[in-house]
Formats: sequence, C-alpha cells, structure tokens
Amino acid sequence: MKKIVAVFDGSRFSDSTLQYAIRMGLQHNATVTGIFSEKMEFAYAGGSGRRSLNGSAQFEHACQHAGIHYNVRRGNDAVTQHVLKESRYADMLLIDASETMNPFTEESPTPFVKDILANAKCPVLLLPRHFTDVRKICWLYDGSPVSIFAFKMFSYILPVFNALPLNVVTVRAAAHEQELPYEGMVKELIEMHAPQAHFVSLKGQPELEIPHFLREQAPESLAILGAYQRNALSMLFRPSMADVLVREHQWPLFIAHNK
Repeated sequence: MKKIVAVFDGSRFSDSTLQYAIRMGLQHNATVTGIFSEKMEFAYAGGSGRRSLNGSAQFEHACQHAGIHYNVRRGNDAVTQHVLKESRYADMLLIDASETMNPFTEESPTPFVKDILANAKCPVLLLPRHFTDVRKICWLYDGSPVSIFAFKMFSYILPVFNALPLNVVTVRAAAHEQELPYEGMVKELIEMHAPQAHFVSLKGQPELEIPHFLREQAPESLAILGAYQRNALSMLFRPSMADVLVREHQWPLFIAHNK
C-alpha cells in the first residue's frame, strides 16, 4: 500500500482517524492524504478559520512528528464528491463511522458514511471511536464472490496483518445446512495467505450471532466484510450486516467491493 486517504470533519476532529492513519502510514511506508471539509471548519469557527487551522495543523504536526509523507486537501461544499474522487487514486480510505460533515449528531452509520461506503472506488477502513492496535483479524465469510474479493484486497493492501491470528467466521441457519460453495478452494486460498487461520462456524441469525461473537473477541480485533450495497444478494449475510456492526462502533471494519 502506497497511498492512504483519511477523511476529517473540521467541526469534530477524529483523533481515532488520525492515530490509525499515522500507524498505517508507518507500517506500510505510505503517504497519508488528509481531507478536510473547508465549509465545516469555517462554519464551526464562526468564520474566523481558527478551527480549520487547528484541525489541519494537528494532522500536519502528527505526520511530521512521525516522519511520514503527507498531503492536505481542503474540500468545498461537495465534500462527498471530493472524497469519492480521491478514492479513485488511493489504495485505502480511512473514515470514522460517526462522521457527518454537518453540525448535527446522527446515528452511525451516518448518511455521509453510507454514501462513501456505497460509492468509494477503493477499500474503506471504517473506524471506531477509539484507537486500538490491530492484533487479530476476523473475516466474515458468506460464500459470495464479494466476500472473497474483500479478503484478497485486505491481504494485498495490508500485508503486515497477514501473520496475525485469523478467524474465518461463517454462519449457518441450521445444523444440517450443507457446506459453503467452493469451500475447498477458499481453504486453499486461506492456506496460501494465512496458514494460521482458524475456522469458526456459528449457527443462527447472522445479525445476532456475528456481533455476539465479535464482542467476545479481543478489543484489538478487525473485521473484514464484503460489498456495502443495499441491493446485494448474499447467501448468508443480509445486506444490513455492515449497518449492524457499524452501530456497535467497536471494531475497525475493512469493507471492499468490486463493482
């Protein structure tokens, strides 16, 4: 990975996003581009621009102190389009799940975040409120092509995590349910990328079992899941799974699609 884009709301600077951006920039020797909403920063500062300076200056100072390459981009009113445009040329996008790009508090995932997730041109790492070092990976595998694509992108983009403990998590609605399609080839793929992987098969409703399983894991866990699309048809995970996990706001979520 060579280029990371980190999105910041000028009115509520996310220290979590900053810490993840710095850590991953160091781990991968990558350039970090910080995107700031110019409209929000000046509106919050009452036109003085003070908050704008604090937000971007804090980002610049942290990058300089860490010794990583960085860029600063200040967006205009069309901040969503600005972020999506940047995503075309980035390896990964970092964004706090509670970002709104407006002065109001909204439930996570916010409309702004949903728009970014659905339309980003690169994988997105959706971040929790507080930074934690990633020490364990959970891949939510549902048998779909996009689920496999997400795992491959994760392996390619974040190779420093390939040696971490990995749980491959599936959910079956009933004990007699047959194995997932192409399970043999999936295990072969995992063996090549993460031979230390452990397979976990849960039974029940995914939107209940997955969050319960993740809550029992170490707080330093990261979850991988596939496409964020409202009209996506998934064999086991419903399209709302990303929303369910985002509302928990506890774990970094690596989300990728290949549309």
